[in-house]
Amino acid sequence: MREIKRLVRLKVVFVDWHKTLCSCPFFHQLQKQDEALYDKLDHRLFEDMPIEQFVEWMRGRITKEDIIKRLSGNDLSLSLVADLLKTGCETMTLDRKDYLKWIRKIRKKGKKVVIATDNVDTFDDYTVPALKLNRYFDDILCSFRLKKLKYDVVDGKMLFFDDFLKKHGIRYDEAMLIDDSEETIKLCLQCGMQARLVRTPEDVLKTLMMIEASCDRREY
Repeated sequence: MREIKRLVRLKVVFVDWHKTLCSCPFFHQLQKQDEALYDKLDHRLFEDMPIEQFVEWMRGRITKEDIIKRLSGNDLSLSLVADLLKTGCETMTLDRKDYLKWIRKIRKKGKKVVIATDNVDTFDDYTVPALKLNRYFDDILCSFRLKKLKYDVVDGKMLFFDDFLKKHGIRYDEAMLIDDSEETIKLCLQCGMQARLVRTPEDVLKTLMMIEASCDRREY
């Protein structure tokens, strides 16, 4: 009963991108085309490069051009790596096509649906336009552009979300995040935002369907 009341109050649903809506890795197109090259680039990006540098990328402090130089090393051309990165990001796909059906239904019933992603400049520059994501979502919040990550919390406020919520006059308890990160989900709950942890595409779909069903209820 309490959960139904919370869902009825929802005004915006934030949905994570990586491993929530989409599980495609960078350079995913190479997994079948050239597995050795995929392994080399993936290793350089996630094993050789310090995690701190990837975080700096997500915070917008370095750009894809800096990363391309690092991935190229001494044996790959900058233009090749740049093209492969662009192609990989432009050809990402949703884990389930029917996500968009339920997102459309939720939006038609008056609730906003917004992508909320700790991500890098390739997302805004390549993935969003290629997949025409602006057609299917009310807004897209990307950490590279915001210069904030979802776990940045000050005085009980989640800086990543706070400006959007204030702009639209939405309280924390009128918002929900769907995400695969336990840490982020815990922070949302601590700050008063509704949150749903998902592990599989089926979890995401069930959550969207549950939210859509709640749109026909009235708060009581």
